[in-house]
Amino acid sequence: MTRWQAILSVALADFRERSRSLTLLAVPVVIAYLVKLATVDATLYVAGEYTGTPNAAWFGGVVAGIATLVFFLFGYPLVTGSISRDRETGVGELLAASPLSNRRYLLGKWLSNVAVLTVATTILVVATTVSFLLQGTGPLNLAALISPFLLITMPTMAVVAAAAVCFETIGPLRGTLGTVVYFVSVFALVIASVPPHSPLDFTGLVALREGMASSIAAQYPGFEGPVGSFAYSTGRSDVQTFTWGGLAWTPDIFISRLPILGTAGALLAVATVTFDRFTESDDGTRSDSNATGRSENVAVESSSAAEGMLDTADDLSLASVTTGTFSLLPAFLGELRLSLRGRAWWWYLGYVAGVAATVVAPLNMVRSLVVPISLLLLLPLWSQLGTRERRYRTEELVFVTGGPVRLLGISYLIGAMAGITLVLPALLRFVTTSMWSAFAGVFVGVLFLPAAGIALGVWTERPRVFELGYLVAWYVGPMNNVRPLDYVGAHTTGFTVPAIYLGLTGLALGLAVAGRRHQWV
Repeated sequence: MTRWQAILSVALADFRERSRSLTLLAVPVVIAYLVKLATVDATLYVAGEYTGTPNAAWFGGVVAGIATLVFFLFGYPLVTGSISRDRETGVGELLAASPLSNRRYLLGKWLSNVAVLTVATTILVVATTVSFLLQGTGPLNLAALISPFLLITMPTMAVVAAAAVCFETIGPLRGTLGTVVYFVSVFALVIASVPPHSPLDFTGLVALREGMASSIAAQYPGFEGPVGSFAYSTGRSDVQTFTWGGLAWTPDIFISRLPILGTAGALLAVATVTFDRFTESDDGTRSDSNATGRSENVAVESSSAAEGMLDTADDLSLASVTTGTFSLLPAFLGELRLSLRGRAWWWYLGYVAGVAATVVAPLNMVRSLVVPISLLLLLPLWSQLGTRERRYRTEELVFVTGGPVRLLGISYLIGAMAGITLVLPALLRFVTTSMWSAFAGVFVGVLFLPAAGIALGVWTERPRVFELGYLVAWYVGPMNNVRPLDYVGAHTTGFTVPAIYLGLTGLALGLAVAGRRHQWV
């Protein structure tokens, strides 16, 4: 097998495995809503007072600009996990003993990630084309419509695919910490794309602004530029319309993509260096060769003993198998041990510090700052809800003993209790001072977050989707006072927002139960 045949074989096998996931089934629905939101429900305003004629180039640029940002944030949980899956299922041991080189294996995984993101981008292009045929004006210029996706979206997707591979080869970054590091890094790169003429145009904002600024200046001589902002709004009439011809295939646009492609290459180079070829355990610790040898000796001795037992099988008698009723307390204690097991010492210290902060901090600060930040400690616990059984392939062993739905309820109960215990002093202080809206917001928030985590865990079978969604909602909602995402009522008054999130809690739990029944059936 040649080098490229080996790489493509790894990519194809991994892509086939991903295509069976229910996660990919939700992608077209989300993309269709994204296109409708960008092209039908709202209008993009450039520099506060201009908007483009809805031709094919405008549709492609508007959707590609938003999609690149969304995929940059949420493409990571969509593609990460393939190397970890090989590690958990034992496939990695076979690969480690094969002649397949590390570089070819990692390139194959990267190509598989790129293929998944390319499929999502292709669906987006098709949806944008349909939206243009229904809502746009002028001829269908496919080259102008597709160019922003090829020049802006796909290079950034190469970085997302490479980051997923790289983080999976670095032990500490395989879990929740990796999601946090990725979110912070993406946020920093988005901020770096804001200044005009920025060399780090990972979101495509610089290319779109410069192209649109040139069109506006050519059609409105009074425009002084540059384009300082983009904004979505509805119902405005005090705007001027300009015609944008789309992104030009010039040397400058290709040069602006080089740092992005270079970043993807650098991440893959780091992955090649840090990849352990499956000689580490899932938590990043190297396996002990002596322990391995001892295990092999034990296995040989056990095999010999088993052969001896088979010779005298007629003399053996086994007790009959009986099943008892479901016992809540042992199941609860077992799930609790699994949820708290393996946490680092600093996690427990941070939990105690969070409880103490809700006791001593001023009430206004408790509501707007202490509670949202303290609840971040529960991100690794909540993100594992609903995924543990599939991750460790223990469904048949676990579900048959207590029933899948009852165990799901116990997992949610533990997640909710962890949140309530953490913010209990704050809740008591809100009650004693008659801050009922604050009490409702925080209490409903700690009910909603584990419900969302368990629903996403059951349906996506991976923790990354909830982790990244939670971090985005945390930054936009409680930290920046965007009230629809203020899930703990950090800045809201009244009971409208808590009531909505209480309803979403019930919806999330219903979806989790439906997903678990689907898994078990």
